[in-house]
Amino acid sequence: MDKNLEDARVESYAGHKGDETPRAVILEGKRFAVLNIISRKRALDRASGKMADIWVCRLDDGRAMTVELLEDGAWRVSAAA
Repeated sequence: MDKNLEDARVESYAGHKGDETPRAVILEGKRFAVLNIISRKRALDRASGKMADIWVCRLDDGRAMTVELLEDGAWRVSAAA
């Protein structure tokens, strides 16, 4: 199930090169640290027609989540397939 989590928030870090990297995901008021990045890619977002950076992350509770940073700066979080 790839349900979009509308109320999710993302904490990120921008390194010296300015690339955003997700560090934590807040779901239903609880903060889950990103333990590791499983994969990362840049792809066209079908919904907006704009580019998005997409990470598959392992959270500290064991879940794998897909975290997307859209061109407009908005974050989108969903359960990884």
